[in-house]
Amino acid sequence: MDGHRIISPDRLDIIDVSPPFSSFKFIEDHFDASPAVHRCFSLARAANFRTLIVEEIQEAGAVRDENQEIPEYVNGHQMTGLKRVSFWKPKFIREIALKSKTDADLVGYAILKKDKLEAGFDGRTQDDEYWHIFEAVFRKYPHKHNCVPRTRAYKVNVNGFSFELSGVLYCQQNALNKVCAHVALRSLLSRWLDEGDILYSTINKHAKKAYPTKPYSPANGLDATQIQTILDGIGVPYKDMEYEEEEKNDPNARKLYPYQKYLYAGVESGSGALLGFKLTGPKAEDSRHIIPFYGHTFNKDTWAPDADISYFDVGGGIGYIPSESWTSSFIGHDDNFGPNFCVPRLYVKPDQAIYVVELLHKGFQTSGIQAEALSLPFLYSLYPHIAPDTTNNWSMRLKREISTQSAQQVVLRAIAVSAKKYLEHLSNLYDWEGNCENPLIPSTLESLLPEWLWVVEVSMPQLFPANERKLGEVVLNPYEELDKMSPSNSKSFLFARLPGNYFIVSGDTSGEPDFLEVPSRIKTHTELLII
Repeated sequence: MDGHRIISPDRLDIIDVSPPFSSFKFIEDHFDASPAVHRCFSLARAANFRTLIVEEIQEAGAVRDENQEIPEYVNGHQMTGLKRVSFWKPKFIREIALKSKTDADLVGYAILKKDKLEAGFDGRTQDDEYWHIFEAVFRKYPHKHNCVPRTRAYKVNVNGFSFELSGVLYCQQNALNKVCAHVALRSLLSRWLDEGDILYSTINKHAKKAYPTKPYSPANGLDATQIQTILDGIGVPYKDMEYEEEEKNDPNARKLYPYQKYLYAGVESGSGALLGFKLTGPKAEDSRHIIPFYGHTFNKDTWAPDADISYFDVGGGIGYIPSESWTSSFIGHDDNFGPNFCVPRLYVKPDQAIYVVELLHKGFQTSGIQAEALSLPFLYSLYPHIAPDTTNNWSMRLKREISTQSAQQVVLRAIAVSAKKYLEHLSNLYDWEGNCENPLIPSTLESLLPEWLWVVEVSMPQLFPANERKLGEVVLNPYEELDKMSPSNSKSFLFARLPGNYFIVSGDTSGEPDFLEVPSRIKTHTELLII
């Protein structure tokens, strides 16, 4: 991260945070009692931090770029403070002790920036100074059912010593050259881009192109067209839904394309997702907000998947249960309140959602939603080929679950994964009876697969949540665009692995695929693929 890679401190304080030290008083005295700063200290407390380091630092990289950009939009601005705070598990009081500390000792860090606006700007009658979190990263606390795919390693320099910690970048708006949409984009794109970060000046440069004949002010926020222009300009593939526009053509858009599907697909792929929503209440007016999501929580005991089928969509039959049904919350940032919040899956009401974006991996032509939906007709096409000799109980159970008589009883989970990672998973799989795969199969597949895959794991309602296991997967080529959702689209379909067999498309008869069957040594259920 250019914003904090080579910054040397002018002043350093090492603080023992044992009682009677008060985080509340410290934040009130130094950082305007900011809720987002409070949240950072709360995360550190939850991780049992014992030492706080506060450094006054010089501008560099992204901070310097921001200070150079702000005068383009605002007169009378100056930066009046820049501090880096870092949170540590061990207790120590001397600077030299940092030399012996490891990455694991660091809980998180935040760079806090103080901006001053002179009287006269935006109707101000006096000078205005305020702190905001330019950036922060905290480690995910260990919890089995809190899933954050593909956290990135961020480097931070503390008093001349370099450390690294994995997490998801958090940023806060300043209402000058960045607001909620800018910081949400930076948060997710810092994971997506090879260079590991993006400047706000770059985001604004692309945003201006959306309406080239109109004046541009980042303080006014970004609409859907501007976000699309930014992502297109940077080369980030995505699938999005602008609900208010879509409803003009289809009044049922919110029901047909629920925002939760996009969020879950983006999260599970490791690229993330954005959700824009309108505020409600007597003073909300037309205010809107957008936040980034990058993780989710899993609730194996949730009632919803069974209840949806049996009570609330009787006979509706979409044909499968999405693994998203076991999600309790989405994990994301809110630049107003701080990093790493759990937002209940159905908390934002459908009529509040105005825009959702699922980010995709480089070169992808299909989304996780499409991959999941496309897998179902392939399973139906495979139905006659599954367990013809009735000797494999798990094949028979799967065949029963995907039959038209008991629709919606197969569980599908779409995840984006590199071919290398998938083949490693395949090579290391053991089924419930201790069988492992023939090593010739992964080695043969290696030369036939594209760099990345959509792997749609296939499971059953009583196998997936409680045991976190599966019966196989449908593997799709994400670089092939889908012209139609049909089993005959063999360019997208690479193969399926189900108990005892691989199924590879070998031809096409009257619009239905023909399959080549290759025996598999794995006969029963296996563990899920974790990314």
